[in-house]
Amino acid sequence: MHVVCSLPWPPSANHAWRPTRDGGKILTDGYKSFIKAVGDCVLEQRIPRYWTRDKLVIAVGCRPPNARSFDIDNRIKTLLDAMQRAGVIEDDKHVDTLIVRRASSDPPHGSVIVRVEEVSKLPPSFEAMFADWFTTDQVPSCARGAYAARHA
Repeated sequence: MHVVCSLPWPPSANHAWRPTRDGGKILTDGYKSFIKAVGDCVLEQRIPRYWTRDKLVIAVGCRPPNARSFDIDNRIKTLLDAMQRAGVIEDDKHVDTLIVRRASSDPPHGSVIVRVEEVSKLPPSFEAMFADWFTTDQVPSCARGAYAARHA
């Protein structure tokens, strides 16, 4: 099984949380509104909730609200967290492969098209397609050095 849905344009991770006086952080009103909108879209599109516990491949087509440039990666954390809260995915820790691409703009509000696939249901050729991209002999020595040891 897989899920395909159209969701609102996610806020940048830079604008999702704000600091508190005690050094913590809380969700901004804009991010809270986005989370609610994702939940509403999931209900409206009849997306099954918590439909799998399998490892996942998620593909996202980013359709910005206008032609302004944006950091494509800044939208993904807020999107995945909202999808988790809405029950589309159980936890973003189950995402093994993430494919993100820019698509044509979608004025005036923007949107994202999301496809969620279970890894176990994909053909072996899908995994093989990426096999050469991440071979262990490509790990630079600096990744095995003192910094890596301190942050493992």
